[in-house]
Amino acid sequence: MKKIQYLFLSALAILIFSCSSNNENEFTPVYNGNIDGGDWINSQTIGNYGGYTGDRCSKVDSVNEYSFGLSKLFNEISANPVNKIKVSVWVKLSDLNKKSTLVVSVKGTDNKNLLWSGHDLNPLVKEAGKWTKIEVEDVLTNINTEGAIAGIYVWNSNKNTVYIDDYKIQFLPE
Repeated sequence: MKKIQYLFLSALAILIFSCSSNNENEFTPVYNGNIDGGDWINSQTIGNYGGYTGDRCSKVDSVNEYSFGLSKLFNEISANPVNKIKVSVWVKLSDLNKKSTLVVSVKGTDNKNLLWSGHDLNPLVKEAGKWTKIEVEDVLTNINTEGAIAGIYVWNSNKNTVYIDDYKIQFLPE
């Protein structure tokens, strides 16, 4: 009898734990930029430059001012409201004295910026020529994302050579 009770309780515990979910990630759209395919823009910047993972990465310089990045309608990202965007990306700067910026933007239906947040990479990178993981987050306070477009990319306004690899972009409800 005790064996049957033990088996029943064990089976019940397995069933309960296997059916539980991680609610934080269940409705959180995540875009991982592994260079190949997907909803990415500026693919002309991608080449065999020795990326953080693998040989391929995006390169911005005096020819290409904007890196590969994401440009997507919020309606296509999530049916739920998005109130925060978290971005992590690996970058390698050739010159710490030339400014480069990780941009998170939200453009409205009239193509005007509802949010433009520029995160200066230079203070975050400690050593030129070395891959560094950058993590930023932006809160979308009082921004109506209905029909709006999310944009995430590196802007190279000073013709610095910058390599970009392995985006992880999360669109969070809070």
